[in-house]
Amino acid sequence: MAVEDENLIESPADTPAALAAHGLRMPGADEWEHACGAGASTLFRWGDHCPLDRIPYGDTTGPQHRPNAFGLRIAYDVHSAELSDDTTAVHGGDGGEAVCGGYGSLLAWLPLATANRNPSMAEFVYGPDGEDLCEDFSVRPVLPLA
Repeated sequence: MAVEDENLIESPADTPAALAAHGLRMPGADEWEHACGAGASTLFRWGDHCPLDRIPYGDTTGPQHRPNAFGLRIAYDVHSAELSDDTTAVHGGDGGEAVCGGYGSLLAWLPLATANRNPSMAEFVYGPDGEDLCEDFSVRPVLPLA
């Protein structure tokens, strides 16, 4: 988490207060999706195609490593899941679930889909075991303009 007082965040539930102390907030789930897709109406931010001849983790040359139309490097690694203010969803990855589960090519790419929301991972993150996961998830802080 890119917050100066990172050591004050003991669980994902502490994130909103830690950000607020810096005048920031968590993005809404729809805001995160808009930032990821950059207005694209495709399954992935780079289009509807995913290279089924490989899996996204460990692939350093795939389309997920290109910045999106906003110039953001987002939803590029299935291990790099991000949180929003929606405590029922995790975005941009699955925290490594696909690697451990051996989903196969297509399902391994789906956590990087722009609209992907992972409720089972969110349940885990915000549950009693979430305190041990702070360093495994990130947040894209939002600076309120109004």
